[in-house]
Amino acid sequence: MPGLILFGRRWGIGSDDFVFPVVAEIFLRLAWLIAISIVFHIHQAEPQSCSGGTLLQAYFIGALCLLCLTIVLDMVIVYTSMQGSIMYPYPRKRMPRLLYVKMSVSVPELAWIVLGTYWSFGLASGCEPSVVMTVKGAVLCGWVIAFLILIGLFIVFDPLGGLRAKRSQGHIGVLESSSQQQVLTTAHHTAMKTWERRCKILCCCVSCDDQSHDAFTEIAKLLTDFFQDVELDLVATDIAAGLILVNRDQEVSQLTVTTDRTCETYGTLSQERKPHYSPVTTDSQVSDTGTRVEHPSSSSGATNSVPTHERPPLPPQDWMNIRNMSHYMKYAMASYGWPLFVFANLSLGLCKLCGECRCCACARDSGEVHYDNCCQCHTAAIRRWTDVDDADLLYVSFYNKIYALPFFVAVDRKEKSVVVSVRGTLSLRDALTDMSADCVCIEQDGCSDWKCHKGIYQAACYIRDELQTKHILEKAFEQNQGARLVVTGHSLGAGAAALLAILLKPNYPDLICFTFSPPGGLLSLEASTCCSDYICSVVLGRDLVPRLGICSMEHLKTSILTAIRCCDRPKYQVIASGMWQAVCALCPGDNAKSCGCGIDQPLIQDSGTSAYVTGQRNVEEAIQSAIMQSEQYRITYPTMYPPGQVLHIMEVDSDRSCFASPAYFAEWKTPADFQEILVSPDMLTDHLPDNVWKALVQLADKQFNPKPPRCTSSTAM
Repeated sequence: MPGLILFGRRWGIGSDDFVFPVVAEIFLRLAWLIAISIVFHIHQAEPQSCSGGTLLQAYFIGALCLLCLTIVLDMVIVYTSMQGSIMYPYPRKRMPRLLYVKMSVSVPELAWIVLGTYWSFGLASGCEPSVVMTVKGAVLCGWVIAFLILIGLFIVFDPLGGLRAKRSQGHIGVLESSSQQQVLTTAHHTAMKTWERRCKILCCCVSCDDQSHDAFTEIAKLLTDFFQDVELDLVATDIAAGLILVNRDQEVSQLTVTTDRTCETYGTLSQERKPHYSPVTTDSQVSDTGTRVEHPSSSSGATNSVPTHERPPLPPQDWMNIRNMSHYMKYAMASYGWPLFVFANLSLGLCKLCGECRCCACARDSGEVHYDNCCQCHTAAIRRWTDVDDADLLYVSFYNKIYALPFFVAVDRKEKSVVVSVRGTLSLRDALTDMSADCVCIEQDGCSDWKCHKGIYQAACYIRDELQTKHILEKAFEQNQGARLVVTGHSLGAGAAALLAILLKPNYPDLICFTFSPPGGLLSLEASTCCSDYICSVVLGRDLVPRLGICSMEHLKTSILTAIRCCDRPKYQVIASGMWQAVCALCPGDNAKSCGCGIDQPLIQDSGTSAYVTGQRNVEEAIQSAIMQSEQYRITYPTMYPPGQVLHIMEVDSDRSCFASPAYFAEWKTPADFQEILVSPDMLTDHLPDNVWKALVQLADKQFNPKPPRCTSSTAM
């Protein structure tokens, strides 16, 4: 931070981002230098006796000189890049000149690579094989480095680099207000078109119908509003370092809260524990896990007809038990088809599926199986996960497009239920459905004030229409009198299952729903509270998705900026500590402490107001702007929550050995407890369905009984 200005435009890389890549280049060039030196010393007389010997000798001498010069220059670049801190780039002000010098050295180096290629692959007849192989290895190494540099340039290229360079040099600030506004509007439009083009390139296999085009436009607008700020000069590694800093501070805060807790009391804290770097002034409090719970204020735009403090959390229903959760989790996993089955059974997964597959099924009647592959591998995985017979698989559809999710309907004779299972995110089409995050109202009697996630709601409506048009549920209950309807899913499928349960509840009063790792930005507070008697959600550990929403992302953005502002360490030290922490996550407990993975040395120092300035924009102003934008998002987008009752499964802090299976416990939480993203190496792995299932199976084997939800005003928000 800030981004480098080269050739009159800004690039998406900072002057402190060259430590690790250039160090890797130094080691590669050292190995290259040693190999060429040894071969040249041993076969010094050889070049004169083989074809093109003079050319070979010139190549060796030139390559050795260029390698020595490049290594020395790389060392200077590394040393310069290590100076200063994230917010203090002044000691690195000579970095652009060093890069210009390196580029000038790259020109003769490229010529020497071409020379070596020409000799080794064209004129190397009659020469010692070791000499030829050395030159071939050297030129191949050179071409690989050149290719990697081209890829790096493509990655760090900023489409708005010209405008950002003018902004950083103060050219825009001297314009009149009308001209300045026009430039910023043009920049926003260009950024939006750039994001839309990126989405289309990434999803090139997605059909380009009107619905897809609308989704691309909507997602591009969302990404532009969140990421593109021409006034804030951040690069990708700044965000990565900020995430590491936020994670470290969250762990310190959680340890402080844990110290003050007793084993018998699960009440909330009497006063807010603010992270020592956070300037956020929103109404919030810390839950018993050390997380910040944002409170929607009266000006947040959310229309909550009943104040939350007057509506205590409902006790869990009898059917909301660990045994039922682990049982229906298998149906949620089955909806992913063969990829998840093979992933969860790496050793024998393919062998187990072979007996269930049906070759050439596409050439004969497949019954109620639609859009499966030729051998019906997805359906075979469903049978393996759930142990249902073919006759009990009433409908299976793997049709997938934007706002259309695969699902299946099966009869569970063991539990006397009809199960509708919806698949989670497994394709780019599903990712587009995830990212269509605008709020819409549920079009159903009694739910007109309930707001929900637009993309997931449209996916739920698609499944409802399929069930009604094909009379699937009517046929199922005609054959299974007295059965109960159960809707389930994981991740995106969990969100669709929850909304599908709301849509089907009037026609099936005894319906229940299990959602595993549901999206956090799914339902408004009133909707989530009112469906808590028939929807049960399960969240594992620090799972990112149940905490993910537009408002929580904005809060995380503000926390990242504030953490970066208060950090006085160089970026390479912050990133190195984060990488070391990720490695130490494999050795929890005392093993991690013995490896030096403690958090005794904070990376964040609260030194008051920072005096460091990036370009002509003070960081304090950037943070205040981010806070204002966060509040604006709270007005535009009401705070959203995961659905229903929430069972939070957490890992027991124990001194287990590396790679050993963790031990778990669980307790009931409210959706309001999942309003802050917890940055951790586990925030992605805790979302994997097989990890959720293993945790549920472990709790079921122990016959674990979760503690009842806390009934306090602070918990109820």
